[in-house]
Amino acid sequence: MTDLLNEKPSPLDAAIGLVAVELLENEVVLRLDPSPAALGDSVPRPFLHGGTLATCVDTAGWYALEHTSPGGWIAVDLRCDFLRLAAPEPHRVLARTLHAGRTLGTADVEITPWDDPERLIAVGRARYIRPRT
Repeated sequence: MTDLLNEKPSPLDAAIGLVAVELLENEVVLRLDPSPAALGDSVPRPFLHGGTLATCVDTAGWYALEHTSPGGWIAVDLRCDFLRLAAPEPHRVLARTLHAGRTLGTADVEITPWDDPERLIAVGRARYIRPRT
C-alpha cells in the first residue's frame, strides 16, 4: 500500500500548491497554498482560477478513493459547483469516499478557507474507474 501522505504530488498539483496533509477513516484532507499559477483574474479582486478548484476536486477525490480502496483510480466524471470567489489564501480540501466498488468509485469534495471550515467556497463530486489488471 502506498503511503499517501508521502506521495509526491503530480506536477500540476505541485504547481498550484496542493498537498495531502491528513488521512481520516473515510476522508482525506488536502491543503491548497495557492501559488501564482493558481490565480485567475484580479477583477473584482484577486481570486483562484476555477481550474485550480476543479483540480482540487479531482485530486482530493482520487486520494479519498485510494485511501479507502487502493487500486489506481482514473477520473471519468467530475462536477464542481463554485459557490463564491476563492481568495488567494490557504484552503482546506476535504474529500469523502461515497462508494468504492470493484470498478467504480465516487467521492464528494468540499473546499473551504483553511481557517474557516464552515464557509464553503466550492463543492464537487468525482467518479472514478479502477482499470482492470
